[in-house]
Amino acid sequence: MTSKERVLAAMRREPVDHVPCVCVFNPLSPTQRRHHRWNFPWSEAASYEERLRYELEVLGIDHLVPAGVSLTAPHPEVRAKVWREGDVLHKVFTTPAGDLHAAVLFTEEWPHGDDIPFFSDFNVGHYVKPWIRDEADLRCFTYVHRLDPSAARLAAARESLSAARRLADRHGLAVNASGGLGLTGAQHLFGAADLCIASIDNPGLVHAYLDHDHQINLRTLEVIGESGCVDTVRRNGFYETADFYSPAQLTDFLAGRLTAEADCAHAYGMTMSYTVNTGVMPILDHLAAVPLDTLVGIDIAFHGVDLARIKATLGDRKSFFIGPSSTYHIWHGAELCRQAVRDCIEVFGRTGLVITPCVSSHSIMPWENTLAMLDEWRRCR
Repeated sequence: MTSKERVLAAMRREPVDHVPCVCVFNPLSPTQRRHHRWNFPWSEAASYEERLRYELEVLGIDHLVPAGVSLTAPHPEVRAKVWREGDVLHKVFTTPAGDLHAAVLFTEEWPHGDDIPFFSDFNVGHYVKPWIRDEADLRCFTYVHRLDPSAARLAAARESLSAARRLADRHGLAVNASGGLGLTGAQHLFGAADLCIASIDNPGLVHAYLDHDHQINLRTLEVIGESGCVDTVRRNGFYETADFYSPAQLTDFLAGRLTAEADCAHAYGMTMSYTVNTGVMPILDHLAAVPLDTLVGIDIAFHGVDLARIKATLGDRKSFFIGPSSTYHIWHGAELCRQAVRDCIEVFGRTGLVITPCVSSHSIMPWENTLAMLDEWRRCR
């Protein structure tokens, strides 16, 4: 089997010649790497194609060629301004609906320079004022982050997808496109605590944001599907778990929208995977009810995780990208990584399984632990 055939068969719970292994190697930002050594065997300046060759030719693992398109652009009347007041960085978008303002603490841990993006994990820990607090902020946001129907935008998207397909075809690989953020993106915009409070005190605001996000996701899926270049789409559900919400809340906020997005992907012959990391055990029934094909990144070492129960509840309808925990195993020892690989293969079997570090191997982690994971995968696959 080619790598493309093997990975897609695993995602569809079909027979494979051996269990595939797909790794995400996260370089981290220079800010995150401060005071740490770079441990990847390629240089910090290595190109994507250089890293890809190393994965395929030296490590001998599978790979998903990443693809992404942006179909959003600000309204033509939107203007932006950025300034600092002491240790606080401000950014304002002036829109036809009013001003949209955010402010963050400008510390040495802030990685974005003189900018405050909409979607960044770093926003949450630095917010002085988040992007969205109320309906007025959301109205302004929809002028800045809106679908751009222009022919130029669509042409750029299609060319980007075609380039990913050409590269993948040269190596017999599958193409994986990003397919939306949902409550993960909402957390970037509202802040974690404020979003959790809003989900109880003002659920209509959260639904209104998710409606806006959902329409963008659906159109993005249509463009990706119409291109014929993409094999599988990954929806980010990293912060859509019981770490933040009850199972009933997640069903209310997400089940219908995730189902529609998965149905859209399936209509174009694409599989849909979903990233979840922690807070998974209380929401197994919620996940079982949504027609997602693959769950990516469950942290098997997190407190209370029961792999046998996950397999029993979801294993007849989902496939899994799963393996050693980034936080617990890849940081702390080669034998831990080997045992994690053995545990995953023992519980999930060789159908519907892709071994992967959950959720990634970082540049500052001991490289020998990632190599131990890969060596055990080769032995057991």
